[in-house]
Amino acid sequence: MATTRERRDTGSLGPAPPESVPRGTLNEARWQEILDAAGVVFHEKGYRAARIEDIASRVGILKGSLYYYIQTKEDLLYALALDGHTRGLATVHEDEATMAADAPTRLGAFVRRYMEMLPSAPEYAPVAERDVGLLSPERRGHIMAMRNEIHRFLRAIVEQGIAEGHFDAALDPAVVTNSLLELLHGTIRWFRAGGRMTHSDVGEFYVALLEHGLRPPARPPE
Repeated sequence: MATTRERRDTGSLGPAPPESVPRGTLNEARWQEILDAAGVVFHEKGYRAARIEDIASRVGILKGSLYYYIQTKEDLLYALALDGHTRGLATVHEDEATMAADAPTRLGAFVRRYMEMLPSAPEYAPVAERDVGLLSPERRGHIMAMRNEIHRFLRAIVEQGIAEGHFDAALDPAVVTNSLLELLHGTIRWFRAGGRMTHSDVGEFYVALLEHGLRPPARPPE
């Protein structure tokens, strides 16, 4: 069984990531403002249709001033994707007690960590998932390595649960993993703060749903 019992290290993602440090990092607040504006514009218009002028206008600066921070529009998409996947990758870190626990406990803890992370994610966060395929091969490869690290972590927990007998042996670990990640990623598209459920409430619902959905079928009475 391929289990995951070691701490995840984002430095183990193969070659160093492509250069992404903006030239204008002396003004970090402005850089974040530019990233937020780019995220909103990409989210509303789509990356291909978005123009540098649109982003500069939203920030309130001239188009030429934006090039103090970037060389191309793709620099902004890569920075957004890197930020979003860094947030996601942070959710795979476990404390010692959780690492030693059974699969249902580890899976529930992962879901709760992910839901605790979501309130800090911007509304344009889906851009980091949706438009990764539009990055250059080198940059896309680094982002996909981060995404695959999360996938491997979660799949290992599913395989652990099957081996322990907590999860149905007929389940396909890859299907379970992809379905769960889609469920979690999709939350940001419909969740609205101030509703009758908090992120924590939704997380507990997901945990209960998984506990029922992944358990082995009940044995018929003899």
